[in-house]
This record gives sequence, structure tokens and C-alpha cells, in this order.
Amino acid sequence: MPSITNVGGSLTSAVALTLIAWAVRFVRARNSRKQDERDLHRQLGRYHASLSVPALQILTDPIPHIVVDVRDKHSTQQQPLHPQYDQALAIPVNQIQHALQSVPAWLACTSDRLPYPEAEQTLVFIGDSDKQMLQAATHAARHGFSRTATLTGGVQALQDANVQLAEKRFINRDAVAAVLGHVNAGCPPQEALVVDIRRHDERSMYGSIPGTVHVPAHQLPMAFQMEPESWEDTFHFPRPSNADWVIMQCRTNKRATWAAQLAADAGLTNCLIYKQGVYGWRLQPEVKVYSSYEVGDPPPEPEHVDLDDVDPAAARAELIHLGIIQA
Repeated sequence: MPSITNVGGSLTSAVALTLIAWAVRFVRARNSRKQDERDLHRQLGRYHASLSVPALQILTDPIPHIVVDVRDKHSTQQQPLHPQYDQALAIPVNQIQHALQSVPAWLACTSDRLPYPEAEQTLVFIGDSDKQMLQAATHAARHGFSRTATLTGGVQALQDANVQLAEKRFINRDAVAAVLGHVNAGCPPQEALVVDIRRHDERSMYGSIPGTVHVPAHQLPMAFQMEPESWEDTFHFPRPSNADWVIMQCRTNKRATWAAQLAADAGLTNCLIYKQGVYGWRLQPEVKVYSSYEVGDPPPEPEHVDLDDVDPAAARAELIHLGIIQA
């Protein structure tokens, strides 16, 4: 059968050339989008990170933050956020830069719902796409906000009914003391890493539990996205592997619970929460007990407490129960 031809050659060749042209345009468009995202990432604040839906759900008051829905007005009306996020501000991404220019502009854009953000607050942006959220975060960075976050999966991820929080696993004071070598309970040294996630001012004014390492809570989302070498250069101890035992510690346990969720999101499978925090340590006079306070508030006076003794048998029993040591 004779082939069907046109002026430029066979129809097969024409179709093939058209498909090749489409493929080239597709690849160029995809590469352009990736380059745009890389350019946006380079403009982000120092502590920018991506948060999972569970991490957003339990983002607590001790970690000051503001959630901002950066979708356009039509999208927010068609698909409103879950009532859990009814405190979120709605500021379209094309208005973020203007809103952050000044206090009056912010109050006008937010209808006076919240004061202008403080530098210590984390701005969490929710949108329809990564690019939309990253654009908002770069606008914030240009105005000096280094603590920003975007929601992994965007608004669509919030609609997932299968979102599950990481299991909360607590460890008590005497077992933590044994892990740190303050009492002999048959726990080898360095069997678990205890990470103090309080602010620098809390540690310097009220002391830290000997043997702990330090990563401030606001840096944790960014930290867990670091390569091991960058982690060690920044925090001066090795990044824990996914199988390592890690104990999160704060003043009580609210921030530590959030930190444990971040650790689970990063793939760590053996993360515990120190239940009593430094408020319940009471083993050494240099580790002081104090009430909660925010940055900028007058620091509270340390509370007077009687020191306790550690129960080595109880500590060992708990470490065996948790699986940190063998019977």
C-alpha cells in the first residue's frame, strides 16, 4: 500500500517531529519550574523548613507562630481550611510583601486580627502549591523574617483523612538520669542522646542538665532537613541516625512532644519525650526550676525546690521496658 505523504514528507515523520517538539517544550518547562523553585529556595530565611500536617497540628504555644493561608480569595471561599485552623490569617501571596512592609499595612491586610509578627515568631504558609508557599516565604525573608515554614503537600494534604500523629512515648526522670550517667543503672554511656530544645536564654539563665546537647526548637524543622555534615558543623554533635535512641527535653514536655513529631517525620524511629522536663529534674542545684515565659518578658525568679534522689532500680526497669537496654 502506498504511504500517505504531504509536502514535507510522510505523515509518520510529521507526527514524530511534532511529538519530539512537544517533548522538548515539556522538558524545558519542567526544568524552568525546577530552576524557579531553586531560585526561590536560595532567597529563603535561614531557618526555613517544611512541616508535615501532624507537625502543624500540634504546633504549640511555647513555639510562637502565625499560620497564613496565601491562596487567592476565590480559593479560600471555595475550599476553606478545617475549623482547627480558624485562627489562620488569609493573605493572598501577592499581598504578603505589602502586608509585611509596615504595621499599618499588616493591620489593614489582617483586619486587626493579630499584631504585626515578632522576629521570634515562625510564619507558616499554607497554599495550593509549593511555588505559591515558597513565594510567600521569600517575601517574608526580604522583610527580615528568618523563621518561616511551608506545609508539605499544601492545602490538599490537610484534606487527607488518614493523617496520623506519631505515637507519644515518654521517659521519666530517673531513666533519663541513668542514660546520662548520673546513676548506675546498667545503661552503657551514650546509649541514648538527650536533646535540650529550649531557647538559649533559658539554658544560660537557669542551667542545663549535664550531658545534654542543644538544638533550639525553632531550628529543629530546618535541622532535620540538613545533611549529616552540615548538622555536625552547626550543632557540634553528630546527627542521630534513624535507629538511634533520642530523648527530647524542654522545660516541661510540650515543645518536646512537637520535637518528637518532627523526629518521626524525619524517619527517626526511637524518639522519646522526657516527661517531667527540667522543671521536674531536681537533682542538681545548678539546674534551676522556673515558670514559663516568652522572649521579651521579664525572666521569672527561680523557684526553691528540695532536691530528690534517683531510684536506680526504677530507672533500670524503665530502660528495659522501653527497650533501651536488655534485661
